[in-house]
Amino acid sequence: MRFPAVGVAAFAAVGSALIPISARADFTGQTILGPLTPGLSIAGDLTGTSDDNDGFFSGTHIFDIWDGGDDVYSLVWPGGDMTVDLISDPFGDADLFIYRPSDLDESGDYSAAGTFDTVSIPGAVAGTYYVVIDTTAGNESPYEVSVANIPSPGPAAILAVAAGLGTRRRRR
Repeated sequence: MRFPAVGVAAFAAVGSALIPISARADFTGQTILGPLTPGLSIAGDLTGTSDDNDGFFSGTHIFDIWDGGDDVYSLVWPGGDMTVDLISDPFGDADLFIYRPSDLDESGDYSAAGTFDTVSIPGAVAGTYYVVIDTTAGNESPYEVSVANIPSPGPAAILAVAAGLGTRRRRR
């Protein structure tokens, strides 16, 4: 699911004036966990973590919806179809946000579905992504995040399949 872009600078309403708030596009000053890699599953806990992000926006608070603790993981991605799953403790409600290398200010890839969240990005380009697990105050709890990919078949894999089909024998 893609969230509509708001622009490089976000705005917050204070009284009747709009005040620009710049996002930290490189997650500067935040603790970056990981790196996550395909096939890896990591357990974490948001209890007692700092509140550095506001879900859709890195390093700033625009909506103040995700006002609880958050964890940020770097994800070194080799390319191919990406799926990131988040399982939250039933007594918490963490949400999952993926920041693409092309836009570290805003996340359009997210899931806020309850205790099981999943984000899939078909044909994700190789690069460093950021996975943000964020929550509302009072809902911080343990979680497990896992990364899976289905690599795009390279030329060698295609040739191996073709060779296998070519040597197949017919039975009578």
